[in-house]
Amino acid sequence: MRDFITCLEFLTRIRFSGRTDWRDEDFSRSVPYFPLIGVIIGVFLGWANYCFSYLGISDFLRAVLLLVTELIVIGGLMYDGYMDTADGVFSARNRERMLEIMKDSHVGSNAVLAVIILLLLKIAVYLELPSDQLTIALIAAATATRTFMVIFIVKFPYARKTGIGHLFVKYAKPIYVVIAFALCIAILMFLGLEMLVTAGLTLLVMLALASYFTKILGGLTGDTYGALTECGYVCFLVILIILEQVIDKWLI
Repeated sequence: MRDFITCLEFLTRIRFSGRTDWRDEDFSRSVPYFPLIGVIIGVFLGWANYCFSYLGISDFLRAVLLLVTELIVIGGLMYDGYMDTADGVFSARNRERMLEIMKDSHVGSNAVLAVIILLLLKIAVYLELPSDQLTIALIAAATATRTFMVIFIVKFPYARKTGIGHLFVKYAKPIYVVIAFALCIAILMFLGLEMLVTAGLTLLVMLALASYFTKILGGLTGDTYGALTECGYVCFLVILIILEQVIDKWLI
């Protein structure tokens, strides 16, 4: 239970403990629970979407309120990593300088532009999917993207010798991938085969992006974990929309 709470309190703003005695091993042992935390995040977002729809709130306002709900439940940790990664990767500097820029607390123009595009994409996909389907898709997307993080942590090298992300990598074990994916597949199968197929296609895209980050940075970092999660979340919903359109054309 301690490891689950560690994972929950790190990936969300939900707090159960007032612990100050965090150990390095706590972070690594929490990795297999990432899919379950994804479910919790997705349920919060899905429930919010259902409530907004039930109240008859307009689609655009509902999409914006979902962004607000996300920030309330998750906070800005993933956005911070996404923006830092954008500043570093798009700086067109050498590897060492990219890593320095990503560590800098200042926000650059690349980060601002990248987060604006991300928010616009989220609103667009929220508006594109029917409300009832979006409720399920939110749960599936959050579950899948948090599961993908397990692969990034266990299977990809870490670019720094220190950092929060390194705490997850330090004691992580290969079996964590098996546990996390078994949980994820079971959850997605329950949500529908279409969600499982979408997750598989999204994973291929995210593995390619993670490999690209590894090539130019020498590995992944805590910031790139956040960037991959945010990109994967949007990618999942975009792929789901494309699949829906392809299926509709085939049925016609």
